[in-house]
Amino acid sequence: MTLTRRQFAGGALGASLLPSLPAFAQGKKLTAYMGPPEPTCAALAREFEKSAGISTTFLRLSAGEAVNRIRAERARPQASVLYGIGLPSMMTLKSEGLLQPYKPKGVADIPAKYVDPEGYWTGIDVDFIGIASNKTFLKEKGLKAPTSWEDLTKPEFAGQICIGSPATSGTGYMFLATILQLMGQEKGWDYIKRFNANVSQYTRSGIGPTQLVGRGEVGIGILFAHDILGSIHKGFPLEMTLPTEGTGYDLFCAVMLKDAPEPEAAKAFLDWAVTPASQETLAASEYFDMPTNTKAKVHDLVKPFASAKLIDFDFNWAGSSDTRKTIIARFQNDILAGRK
Repeated sequence: MTLTRRQFAGGALGASLLPSLPAFAQGKKLTAYMGPPEPTCAALAREFEKSAGISTTFLRLSAGEAVNRIRAERARPQASVLYGIGLPSMMTLKSEGLLQPYKPKGVADIPAKYVDPEGYWTGIDVDFIGIASNKTFLKEKGLKAPTSWEDLTKPEFAGQICIGSPATSGTGYMFLATILQLMGQEKGWDYIKRFNANVSQYTRSGIGPTQLVGRGEVGIGILFAHDILGSIHKGFPLEMTLPTEGTGYDLFCAVMLKDAPEPEAAKAFLDWAVTPASQETLAASEYFDMPTNTKAKVHDLVKPFASAKLIDFDFNWAGSSDTRKTIIARFQNDILAGRK
């Protein structure tokens, strides 16, 4: 069963919704918060139900929304699993004591660098930040697609860039953390100010710019590659480029939440989430990432970017609760506050 955002609003599953679950034995249900687009979440829930016979209810949330909701529900958790949110957010939750360790069965097929040694998080798929350019926009303006971070500050892209807000979006936060690590604090914040001058809109969700740039409402979108490749797969006139300076990447994870109300169902889901079948469900639902399971097939759209130039991303720094609070506060006070 899938709940809409309106049905789920208010922080708790309404009691009237519970009887509509299939008549499994007591405890055979799972409530999950998920980060991928709605169709991918639905496909994952459907395939897990088929595999495990456990009725699965999900709510799709952006990274910032998920972190804030889990914090608010600390005293009475409403979900047992968080899936498909980036590692910095998972590490923030871990540092705040909001995760419960569990090492899934089959995790040996995932490289050790993608698995928390303590078992608090398990990487499911890898992705990196890319630049999406609308081909029609480029042709009409006689421009070439930007191929560097610096290109995005050029006057010809003024008012043409869209990106998720770092305050509510994992994509936006990853972009901000990437720039600060790549350029350093002083030069990084100077760059963000110059970049901000060309931004038309900061969306609530990281996938928000997908449709905007796809339809040509803006010329450029800063997105995770899976969102760009997904739009290209659907026929949108987009071109993906990667910044020559190097780009940040994220590890999207599955975790069990502290005091999960459905612990056995949560463990079953995490066991399933690391399997090739589960990870291949992502691409099958048009969500194009690099699977972490070495036995899972890599989609043809993803293969050309397997050797992307990635920075040596410091997840411990980016995932620190103090880091997140500090740089988001500065972004809101120094960048957003100055926008008209």
